[in-house]
Amino acid sequence: MKLVLVLFILVFSITASANSISFMQYNVENFFDTLHDEVTEDWTYLPVSLKKQLPGHHEACQLMTNTNYAEECLHLDWTEAKFTKKILNISKMIKSFDNSGKGPDILMLQEVENLNVISKLVSKGLDGLGYQYKVLIEGNDSRGIDVALISKYPVISSKIHPLVMNGQIEDTRGILQVDLNVKGQTVTVFVNHWPSQGNTTDYRVASAQQLDKLASSLKSDLILAGGDFNTLETEVPYPFSFMSNWVDAEKMARELGVQMIGGTHFYRGEWSSLDHIFIHKKSALKPNYNSFQIMNRSFALKKDSYSGEMIPNRFNFKTAEGFSDHLPMGLLIDIK
Repeated sequence: MKLVLVLFILVFSITASANSISFMQYNVENFFDTLHDEVTEDWTYLPVSLKKQLPGHHEACQLMTNTNYAEECLHLDWTEAKFTKKILNISKMIKSFDNSGKGPDILMLQEVENLNVISKLVSKGLDGLGYQYKVLIEGNDSRGIDVALISKYPVISSKIHPLVMNGQIEDTRGILQVDLNVKGQTVTVFVNHWPSQGNTTDYRVASAQQLDKLASSLKSDLILAGGDFNTLETEVPYPFSFMSNWVDAEKMARELGVQMIGGTHFYRGEWSSLDHIFIHKKSALKPNYNSFQIMNRSFALKKDSYSGEMIPNRFNFKTAEGFSDHLPMGLLIDIK
């Protein structure tokens, strides 16, 4: 516990300056509103009162092969009050990016249902912090979870790149590309949420190849990719081996001796960094790798009953306590 608190103090003391751009990456885990979207399978994250009225709800839940998921689909009561509490909890984490309490300049998010959720996050939790620009383009994920970007800097353009394999568009999240004007310089951000470990490695290899190809022709001052890449070091072939033009910020920071927790995600007794921030090697703007942090804030951790380690305190949809099963990460980029 003492080690966790020391690391928290170390990373929390890092503050962005006028000569840097700050980035934060965060998988916010099933961030849904309380409204039913007829084009997605959002049956689980609705108020029980609404579930009882919706045609097809009961039948959709019964089709779920996982008993626990089916039970949640039928009985989880996702109310407006709980949704608001999740907004405030996630906002608390975002504001803890540094000592200023103002959050990062650019925020990349995964597992967000729609633009309404992003708008509510900004208006209810991040109001007054300067987040004027919000981007979420609906993708192909059947559950309706998407990736998003929130920025204090103007958006030049945005587009979603669906994952294509063997000539077919896959039923999964695409890669969101957002071009920003940061103090007169062009910054391109790719927000990723690659197919999970429930899919074969081929899907993540295809995602890596697609990301590398998308960046190859760009002439932006900074090309950055962040997100939940769902990739393990044990995979063969290793998806990141197809990204030789990119630098992993966490890897560089660890090589420089930056102290941090074991990863962003804790599963079955082991840490892994499913989340990453990558910088393309041809970027003119340079990262400050010593500023890299995995945001293991003490208020967002709990003691694991098996290992005894302090791990992410994921949001509890019954009690409305907790944050996410992932920890966020942050990085500063020096700007001219």
